Amino acid sequence: MPGQSDSTIDWGQALETHRRWLATVIRSRLSDPDAAEDVLQEVALAAIKQSSRPTDPSKVAPWLYRIALRKVINHHRVTGRRRKLLEGAIGAGRVEEESRESLPGEWMMRQEAIGSVEDGLGKLEAQDRQLLMLKYSEGWGYQELSDHLGISIKTVEYRLLKARRALRAQLG
Repeated sequence: MPGQSDSTIDWGQALETHRRWLATVIRSRLSDPDAAEDVLQEVALAAIKQSSRPTDPSKVAPWLYRIALRKVINHHRVTGRRRKLLEGAIGAGRVEEESRESLPGEWMMRQEAIGSVEDGLGKLEAQDRQLLMLKYSEGWGYQELSDHLGISIKTVEYRLLKARRALRAQLG
């Protein structure tokens, strides 16, 4: 029975426990905070709907992380299709001149008045940006990063070193 195998994990509590760091991971990969919140809700819904959830509590964080990455990718696909449709409509002359400003990319550019550190973070690879945000905005240690991302501590150390160097290069 699907409900019996994961009776040791309270999924409502598990999702609430992991919500903050999952939100940080998603926000690091999406510019729009509203879209990030929507994707976070999709992650929770997908986790609850899954019939084969992990039974070991130590495997919950990496499992949720993989779901979050898939949902972010799906979000990028959907918004990319929407942007192409809008651009095609503009090119065909079917959209009024003032609605050109409502394109998501243009809106984000107007909204994005960020400092040099945020600009440097934005130029990093998503994986590097995510690690730096979890480490420094959430205050996570190497062990927490290792446990939640499902990678070894040595890999965390290497990726953080690489991410810091890349950020320094962007700022320098």
